[in-house]
Amino acid sequence: MAAYIIGIGGGSASGKSTIAGQLKERLAPLAVDVANQDRYFWKTEKLPRTTDRAGVREWPDYNQPGSFDWVNLRLALRAAREGCADVMIFEGILVLWDAEMRESMDLKLFVEADADERIVRRIRRNVARGYDLDGICDYYLDSVRYRHREFCQPTSQHADLMIPGGKDEAVRAEVALVEVCRRVREARR
Repeated sequence: MAAYIIGIGGGSASGKSTIAGQLKERLAPLAVDVANQDRYFWKTEKLPRTTDRAGVREWPDYNQPGSFDWVNLRLALRAAREGCADVMIFEGILVLWDAEMRESMDLKLFVEADADERIVRRIRRNVARGYDLDGICDYYLDSVRYRHREFCQPTSQHADLMIPGGKDEAVRAEVALVEVCRRVREARR
């Protein structure tokens, strides 16, 4: 039987990886693999560039469709369909952007969290990774928030289900996760 493919989109630090991990755990004993779209970023020197609003500082742009190697992403999705897993989860900020990928997905999810919660999570995560606080904030203000509005948020219209990703929305998120698991198990019968 071909793998059941789930796509999980959503903004940076919205909770996509957390949701993917919860689904993997909850769907046991099914074999579930998770792939992060970040593995398909172009190398830094090939990435599109973005500048701050004043046009003074330039950054590699990790937040737009041109940042990803879509050919290899599509190949990975096709290979996953015929792979060893029962369920394959692709998660990333723009996994719902590409029409060919969407058509190959059995279930499309979008994790939604308020911008203020996402930036706090992003700051905590990136500071823990050793990044400079000012650099994290500048990049967010110069790129992430604009690209989210321009490219990521519009992909929510392609989602079959919205998953609340906010800290205070655990009850609604639980209802959505139960529904996802029900759909997957029903399809795997």
